[in-house]
Amino acid sequence: MKKAIRVDKADNVAVVAQDTKKGDAVDCFGFEAVAGADIPLGHKIALGPVEKGALVFKFGVPIGRASAPIRTGDHVHVHNLEDITEELCNGYEKKFREMGA
Repeated sequence: MKKAIRVDKADNVAVVAQDTKKGDAVDCFGFEAVAGADIPLGHKIALGPVEKGALVFKFGVPIGRASAPIRTGDHVHVHNLEDITEELCNGYEKKFREMGA
């Protein structure tokens, strides 16, 4: 069985700890998923379904928005994850400016 690492309870993805082939069982501290595709070492596997438009969390923070529906066990990467860096930065800037007001 392959292993994956989930850092925060809010995370809906985990990082695979070794190259994973489609159909491999992946254990994430007792949570099990079956890889829906080949997933390279260090890439993300979905721990549960994620609706299109929903935030994807890794290390307890949002890292992107699902650009397509994601199923449990799917490889989560640029093909199904929208970059939200600008959105996050704008939100952080707004909070920072409000603290100084």
